Amino acid sequence: MFRALARNIVRAFDIVLFPPHCLLSGMPLHDTATLLPGIDDVAWFNLPPAPSSDALLSMLARHHDRDTLLISDVHALVAIDQEGAALALVHALKYGGRSTLAAACGRVLGEVMSDRGVTCDAVVPVPIHRARYRERGYNQAERIASGVATAMDIPLRDVLRRTRYTGTQTSLNAITRRSNVAGSIVATQRLSGQRILLVDDVLTTGSTLQACAIPLIEAGARHVTVATIAVA
Repeated sequence: MFRALARNIVRAFDIVLFPPHCLLSGMPLHDTATLLPGIDDVAWFNLPPAPSSDALLSMLARHHDRDTLLISDVHALVAIDQEGAALALVHALKYGGRSTLAAACGRVLGEVMSDRGVTCDAVVPVPIHRARYRERGYNQAERIASGVATAMDIPLRDVLRRTRYTGTQTSLNAITRRSNVAGSIVATQRLSGQRILLVDDVLTTGSTLQACAIPLIEAGARHVTVATIAVA
């Protein structure tokens, strides 16, 4: 009991002397509950909002032929701007091992989807290759998707699998991104008539999301809606 008390006292002094800092603003976090762990509420709500769903779908149509685009609707929470705060969030989700933060972001995303009247039968995360999973220890899209599924009270279905390692797409243009991921993702289950909410951390050109939508539709999904935390 005394050891536990001593640890709590030391932890309290550490918080006073070295308070945790907000991931987005860098300012010290006070000992109050926040919407997202490690992020000050003011900093979160000051992030630039993502464009409307119609604007995001039009953005995808600039990178993909409208006749072959299998994504019916697109949603995102925030936009990545030159200030870099939203980029820091995405980087933490993708590379920082912040799985708890990823799930919390997913819950916020799911609540927003519900408020917007989005309905679906299952939440499906964008998969990562097993080699990438070994590098990171988790799939950030799966953790975000789990939060979305919890908030919307619908099943999480991990039905997509990457068949080859495609590497990072960060430095690739839209055409190269499409060819890089083409045919690299397959569905492992039938989805007859289901409305799928496909979840990832960030939307750029939509090449990976389209590569996921193709096998989902081929597996029988009725339509595919995309939801991400951020849009670049």
